[in-house]
Amino acid sequence: MIHIYVFNICLVMACAYAFWRGGGPERSTAAIFLIAATATFWRPDALRDDVQAVLLAIDIVTLLSLVAIALTANRYWPLYVAALQLLTIAIHGVKAYDDQLPQWMYISANGKLAYPTLILLAIGAMRHHHRILRHGSDRGWSIVRR
Repeated sequence: MIHIYVFNICLVMACAYAFWRGGGPERSTAAIFLIAATATFWRPDALRDDVQAVLLAIDIVTLLSLVAIALTANRYWPLYVAALQLLTIAIHGVKAYDDQLPQWMYISANGKLAYPTLILLAIGAMRHHHRILRHGSDRGWSIVRR
């Protein structure tokens, strides 16, 4: 149970830092992380032993949101965050393929991939802040040309 508290503390710290020092992509990603974490906490199928459909749906919506940020942000780090989210969805596929996979392993693998995404978010916010200090501005979103 302590690992849940540790993760939530890391989540709040990384997201608070992104809201404080980050630009648009960092703040958007932090909001997505907080919404996904809240939705995951309130999911109704938490005690089931098979693939958790609600958790999978949350992860898919999170992936689509992160891909949208990665495609429009003027940053590289959102691509890595989206790739890690895709790995999270792949874990659901492993559980669907092999239903003998222990539940603790399924949940643990999903949880462990969240930490690198929080680190990338914090680094992205820090780098954005450094660019602001160095150059006076930092464009957060790419210009879409038609």
